[in-house]
Amino acid sequence: MILSALWRYVLGHRRQFLVGLLVVFLANLSVLLPPYFIGRAIDALRTGQGQGVVNLNGFQIGTTGPVSGTLFVEFGLAIVVSALFSAAMTLILRRQLVVASRQIDYEIRRDVFSHLTHLDKYYYDRARTGDLMNRLTGDLSAVREALGFGIWQTFNVITVFLASFGVMFALSSTLAWLVMAMMPIMIGALMLLSKVMARRYVALQEQNSSISAKAQENFSGVRVVKGYALEDREIGEYQDLNRELIRRALKLTQVEGPIWSFISLLMGLAYVLVLLVGGRMILGLSSETLTLGQFTQFALTLERLSWPMLSVGFIVNMTQRGYSSWVRVYEMLIAKAELKESGKIKAQTVRGDLEFRDVTVRFGDKSVLEGLNLKIPAGTTVGVTGPTGSGKTLLGQMVGRLFDPSHGQVLLDGVDLREYDLKTMRAHIGTVPQEPFLFSESIAQNIAFGMGQDQPEVVTGVSVLKASRVTGERKELDLEKVKNAARLAGLAGDVEDFPEGYDTLLGERGVTLSGGQRQRTALARAIARDPKVLILDDSLSAVDTETEAKVLNGLREVQNGKTILLIGHRVSTLRHADHIIVLKDGRILEQGSHEDLLLRGGHYADLEQKQSLARSLEEEGAVEGVKIRSSAD
Repeated sequence: MILSALWRYVLGHRRQFLVGLLVVFLANLSVLLPPYFIGRAIDALRTGQGQGVVNLNGFQIGTTGPVSGTLFVEFGLAIVVSALFSAAMTLILRRQLVVASRQIDYEIRRDVFSHLTHLDKYYYDRARTGDLMNRLTGDLSAVREALGFGIWQTFNVITVFLASFGVMFALSSTLAWLVMAMMPIMIGALMLLSKVMARRYVALQEQNSSISAKAQENFSGVRVVKGYALEDREIGEYQDLNRELIRRALKLTQVEGPIWSFISLLMGLAYVLVLLVGGRMILGLSSETLTLGQFTQFALTLERLSWPMLSVGFIVNMTQRGYSSWVRVYEMLIAKAELKESGKIKAQTVRGDLEFRDVTVRFGDKSVLEGLNLKIPAGTTVGVTGPTGSGKTLLGQMVGRLFDPSHGQVLLDGVDLREYDLKTMRAHIGTVPQEPFLFSESIAQNIAFGMGQDQPEVVTGVSVLKASRVTGERKELDLEKVKNAARLAGLAGDVEDFPEGYDTLLGERGVTLSGGQRQRTALARAIARDPKVLILDDSLSAVDTETEAKVLNGLREVQNGKTILLIGHRVSTLRHADHIIVLKDGRILEQGSHEDLLLRGGHYADLEQKQSLARSLEEEGAVEGVKIRSSAD
C-alpha cells in the first residue's frame, strides 16, 4: 500500500522512465565495446595478424591480413565512437530520469501541501511545525533522489551485470563463476545491513525533526526567550539535540561505512583470483585456455564492474533512505481530518440564523459544554462572556466548524453545519481569533487575504498589478475596500503614520506591530471579507478603551444584517450587543440585554462593577499623576 501510492506518481511519467531505462541499457552495451577492441588489438599485435574482425551493422572493422597501422587507427576510432555514444546516451538518460524525478517531487510536494491545508485543528494540535517542515524538505529530497538517481543506478547496475557477465561467460566460464561466487556473499551482507540502516536512518530523521521544531519555536518565541534572559539555557538544549543528532549520524555511518569497504574487499579478491587462474590459462597450464587479448578483455570487463559493485552499497543506502523518508511523507498523506467533509449543500447565500441545539462537547471524560441551547437570529449581535475555561472560544469555533459537537447540532439557517460543503459554508464566515496570525506580507496584503487567493502588491493611493507567486496570474486589489476595512477597524490612523503606509511589510507573525495593531489588522481582514457571520473572539483585548469605542462604532456601521458573535471579558465591549449570554462550566448561567443583566445583580453585574471600579482607580491615578507633575514644575 505504501509503495503503491508512490508507484502511482511513477506511472504518470512512465514514458520518461521507459526511455531512460532503454538508454541506460544502450549506454552500458557501448561501454563494453572498448575492452573488446583493446583485446582484439592485443591479439593482433601478439600474432601479427589482424584476426579481430568486427562487424557492426554491416560496417566491418579490421582485416584478416597482416597487422597494419590502419587497423589500429580503426580500432582507436571505434573506441572513441563507442565512448561518444555512451556519453550521448548518458546525457539523454539524465534528461529523462532526473527531470522525471524533479517533476514527481513537485507533484508530491503539491499534493502533500494541499492535503495538509485540508486537515483540521485536531491534527495541528498534535503535529509539530518543525517536524512537518523537515518532512516537506529533507524527506522529500531523499524520495526524489531515490526515484531519480536511485532508479538510474539500480537499472545501471542490473544491465552492467547482465551484459558484463554475458561477455565474461563467453570468454571464460571458469573465471566468470569465480567472480559470480562473490555475489551471494555481497547480497547477503547488504540485506542484513540494510535493515539496520533503515532503523538508524529513521531515528536520524526524527532527531532532525526535533532540531527543526526547537529552532522554529525559538525563532518564533525569541522575544519570550530574551525577556526571561534564557538564551544560554536554550542554546544548551539546542546543543544537546545536536549532540544526539551527531551520535545517531555516527551510528548510521558505522553501518554505511563497512558496505564500501566490504565490496572493495570482494573486488580485490576477485582480481586476485582472476589473475591467478587466468594466468594459468594464458600459460597453457589449465584445461581451459585464453589468449592474452581475451584475458585483457575479461579483466577490463571486470573493471567495468568495479563501480556498479561499489555502487550497490550506495544504491542500497539511497533506496533505504528514500523508502524510510517516503513512509514519513506517506504518514502525512494518509492523515485524516476528524471533521468529516461529507456535506453536499453548497451555501451560495445565507441569512445568518444560528442555533445551538442541545450542544454538548466532551474531550475525554471532561465536559466543556453541556446541553447548550441558544438561538441567534440573523442580523443580531450576541455578546458572550464568562470565566476562563467556560467554553466561550469553543462556541465561536463551532460556528466555523473547527469543532463538531459530541452531541447535538449547530445549525445555520436551520441546516446542520455538517450538511454544508465546508468550503462554501466557511466563505460566509469571518473570524478574528484570540491570537491573530499575520503573514510576512504588507499590511494591505494581510487585510486583503480573505478577499481572494491572489495578493497583489499595493502602493498607497493606487491599485497596481502583481503576478501571483503561485499561478502567475495578475489581479487588481481593491485598495479602497482595504482602506475602508482598516478605517472601520480603527487601524487607518496608525497605517497613515507608517512611512510606507499600506505597503509596510510586517515581520513574521506581524511582530513589527503592537498587540493592539495586530488585533485590528486581523479585524480589518475579517471586515474586508464582508462575511454574513462575524466571530470576534476577544479581539479587542489589547486595545485601550478609546480605540475600543472607535472600533465598536465601526462595527455598528458594517453590521447591516450581519450576525455577530462578540466574545470577550470587557463589559464595555459587550454592552451594545443585542443579547448577552454568560457561560460558566459549559452552561448558560444568565442571559439578556445589558440593562437586564445589571438589574439581576448576577455574575455580569458583578463583572461590570469590578471593571467600573478598576477604571475609576485608573482615572484617579492619572489625575494624581498630573497633580504631582504640576507640583514638581
